[in-house]
Formats: sequence, structure tokens, C-alpha cells
Amino acid sequence: MTIKILRRAALAAAIGTVSNGALAAGFALQESSASGLGRAFAAENAIGDNAAILARNPAGSALFDTITISGGVTYVNPEIDAAGYTEYYALTANGPFPLVEPIYAEANDYASSAWVPNAYIAVPFDDCWSFGLAMNTDYGLETDFKSSWPVTHIADKTELISVNIAPSVAFDYNNTFSIGVSANFLYADATLKSKVPSDFAIDPSFSDLYLLDADGDDWDYGWSIGALWRINERTHIGISYQSELDPKIDADVNSDLLPAYNSQGQIIGTFNGEPADLTLDLPDTVELGVYHRFNDNWGIAFGAMWTDWDDFERLEAYFPNQRVDGTPISAYNPFHIKEENFSSGWRYSLGLEYYPCDEVTWRVGYAYDEGAARDGLYDEETLATGFDVTWRTLSIPDADRQWVTFGGTYEFNNQLSIDGGVAYLWGDDEPIQEFQALPVSSDFTLGTYFNGGTTNLEAWLAGVSLNYSF
Repeated sequence: MTIKILRRAALAAAIGTVSNGALAAGFALQESSASGLGRAFAAENAIGDNAAILARNPAGSALFDTITISGGVTYVNPEIDAAGYTEYYALTANGPFPLVEPIYAEANDYASSAWVPNAYIAVPFDDCWSFGLAMNTDYGLETDFKSSWPVTHIADKTELISVNIAPSVAFDYNNTFSIGVSANFLYADATLKSKVPSDFAIDPSFSDLYLLDADGDDWDYGWSIGALWRINERTHIGISYQSELDPKIDADVNSDLLPAYNSQGQIIGTFNGEPADLTLDLPDTVELGVYHRFNDNWGIAFGAMWTDWDDFERLEAYFPNQRVDGTPISAYNPFHIKEENFSSGWRYSLGLEYYPCDEVTWRVGYAYDEGAARDGLYDEETLATGFDVTWRTLSIPDADRQWVTFGGTYEFNNQLSIDGGVAYLWGDDEPIQEFQALPVSSDFTLGTYFNGGTTNLEAWLAGVSLNYSF
């Protein structure tokens, strides 16, 4: 294989990695408060035991008679393991021809740990009007495979950090019903890296060359609306909606292999700070929460959240400066990355609270969280390639998850309290089969096929927060 041939193959391989990384960044984070963590975030938009309700319901600021602040952090420690065989083929008119023996490899603990912070303030103006400000993280991910992983051109390193800043205003009627709206300002920062695997089985001389090294960020804005009905002091019902967001990541791309063209269509080298953009379709959500306190000692919370992943159908990347005589190069503008066709799903949660005394609250919770990745085979791709291909990918090893949680609150006095919570979540092992065809010449195509699955999908979470009322 020559450098020229590998460049042509890298065009498809590197952009394909953007697909996996971007999609993984699309999954929402639940970790908005330590108190909510203890009850599996059940009725997080209805209870209002601290200002963190503003992350889920802009009507929540109406619950507070004085300026109230809350802030904390959740440590998320996921462990995702995968294993399987990688096969390289020459795709010919007579069918696939194996180039090397299947390579078995394991990727252990390739999802990175993270700290997820949050901060909130609720400010009442009078008996009817109040202001709120929420600062939290709605989306985030980091996966990082070892360089020896034989499909780092399919799944390597992806990182997305986001911050949501949501000022809100709420109107309260007779201490019974409140409605609120917020403007959501999302900042997203993404890093995507892919490279030829070390000890590349086809040609070791190309090992560790970068296919893609991209870093970029963007701001986007949306809105939320919510309502809160306090039937009485013991029963709250909340409903809230958050609009979709579509941040366009403006990235600078470097590559050892991706060809860059001049205005006459001639290759003038490889990408060095080449501008590119990729739009992420982050879904809208609807959440319902119901809380009821039976007596002085016991309360129960129920939550249901619907996430509209159906709008997330595909990804396309754009390299706007790659033009010939003013016409965008079709290979780059747009470059069709991948059909995903995510499915919308529900998250159900149930929490129980125990109040042994005025100073102490104990919580336990359970949640069932439906994954967005479709089960089964991607039939169209399977038929076209002749290989079984799943919707689920290595960079998005999504599955239905279950949560069990525990936490509590201690009130030092009427103004200051501290929350803590821990959670364990797990998902079933799922098959993952991916195929990538890389055209290297008019009569030769290199195929990479991964046939395996996840062998472990779990995470531990621990959070703490402080609450203060002036």
C-alpha cells in the first residue's frame, strides 16, 4: 500500500470515527443533584427540596421564600469492556478475501471517569414572581481505546464536555400553581481522534499515523417550560419540557493522511488546521414527576422522562473550504457519515424517602432507563455488505440500564444542609458487529469487520452538594 492509496482509504475511515464519537456525545446525563441521585432522580422536577429543581423545571423557583443556592458535584466512574475478533478483507467481485488471520482483542475500561458539577440559585421577587439560574451538564462523554486496539480507525478517542446555563422566570398563583420558562444556553467542546492501529496488520509502516485529530466548540440555545402544581403541602406534581438543541461544532482538523485540495482540485498535502463542522441533534425531552408525603416519616416519588431520539437519524460532516472553482467537493460537503435511526425511549424512576427526625432524610431509589441504540441488525447494511451489522457500535455501547441508589440529607440548621448520594447502574451485555469498507482503488476495497460485543457495562456514581437559604 502506498501513501496515496492509504489517503483515499483514510477519507472514509476518519470521517466514520466522527460518527461514532458524535453519537456517543448525544446521550444525556441525569446527574443534576446529590439529593436527586439518592432517589434515582424520581420526581426531580416536582419535589423542590433545594434549588436543584431548576435543572428540570423552571417553575421551581416559585417554591422558595428567600434567596436559595445549591451547588455540588457528582463523580461518575463507568466501566465498559468489549471483546471480539477483527478481520481485514480484500473486497472483490468474487466476495471478501481475508488478508490476515482474525485478530482477537479486548478493550477493558475504555470509558473515562468524570466529575459532573452543578450550581443553582432561586431568587423570589415578591409573592408572585421569582427568578432562577441553573448551571449544570446535560451531555458528556469520554471514551479512549488503547493504541493497540485493532480498530482504532473505527473507535479511538472521543470527548465531549458541555455546560448548560439556564436563566428562568416563574409566576406563582396563590401558592398552588406555578409556571416558568427558561432560556437554555449550551456550550459544547468536543475532541475527536483516530489513527491507524499500532502494529497495523496490513502494513506496520503506517502504524500510529493520525487519520483525524479534531478539536472544536460551539454555543447553541434552546428553551424550557414547566409547571408545578402543589395540591397540598404533601403532594406535588411537576411537568416540564426542554427543547432540542443543535450545536454545530466548529473544529480545526489535523491529519497525517487526509488529503487537502486547492481550488484547482489538486492535492496539496494533508489537513493542517482545516476548518470543519458537525451538527449534533440533541433531543427534546418531556418529564413528569409526582411526589407524595404520606405522613411525618415517609414519602414516595415517581418520575417518567421521554427523550425524543427519533429525530437523530444521521450525521453529516462539512469541510466548507474544500472547494474546486468555488464548487464544494462532494466527498466533503456533505460527507454522509452514518445512518443511526435512534429510537425514542422512556426512563422510569421510583424513590422512597424516610424522615426519622427534622434534621435527617434518608433516600433509596430504582430506575429503568431505555437505551437509544436499536437492537438487532441494520438490515440494509447487512444486505449490502454480506456481513451481519448491528445498529449498536463500539463507541456507543448503549443498552437498557437499571439503577439502584441510596442517599440522604443532614440539616445543620434552617439555612444550611448537605446532601449525599451513591448509585450503581448496569446494563446487559450486547452484541456489536461493525463493518467498514475503504475503497483504495477502482478495483480494490479494504474491508474491516469487528465481530464481538460488550462484556461488561456498569458504573458507580457518588455525589455531594451544599444548600443554603439566606
